[in-house]
Amino acid sequence: MAHRQFELSKAQQQELKAEEQGTKKVSDLKRLMAVRLYGEGYRTHEIEAIVDCTWRSLMRWVEDYQRDGVAGVLDQRKGGNRAKLSAEQRAEVKERLNTYRPDQLLPPDMRVEQGSFWTVSDLKIAVYVWYDVTWQSDTSYRSLLHEASFSRQQTESQYRSRPRDEVVAEFEALLEKKSPISFKTTEQD
Repeated sequence: MAHRQFELSKAQQQELKAEEQGTKKVSDLKRLMAVRLYGEGYRTHEIEAIVDCTWRSLMRWVEDYQRDGVAGVLDQRKGGNRAKLSAEQRAEVKERLNTYRPDQLLPPDMRVEQGSFWTVSDLKIAVYVWYDVTWQSDTSYRSLLHEASFSRQQTESQYRSRPRDEVVAEFEALLEKKSPISFKTTEQD
């Protein structure tokens, strides 16, 4: 069996423990703990079970630590679809959504919906035209609409409206004629 080349000094172990206790991100905690355990001499299969990682990830994190220290181990991902638009761009989109209707910003031949309200389909086109960004999931577009304080409207299965006053009056008159109980008023002198 080959001797492990990577060993942590007591100071390095303490530094990693301190970072573990101070982190709020689970992904960072997982990486820091894996590197520390590996540097303390734990077997790789034990670390994989404790931290729930693969051998390949463990080795990559150890290499990152050797090259860049603690900063190299920390998770640098920005986060999925949100990373495609900067905070400034998201603010611009929200401002445009709240200021203009889709028919004011998009030509009719580009819009999917021809209404005057923002929909996911029209927002997809707008974000692509403005920033050359597309997201795989409609959830990202819905989130952006929600951030802009738009509520989700669903159509009813049946159109409901109030009937004309004449129709209501005729219906009420019909009900009075069919009523089994009639109230007679008597006049007293």
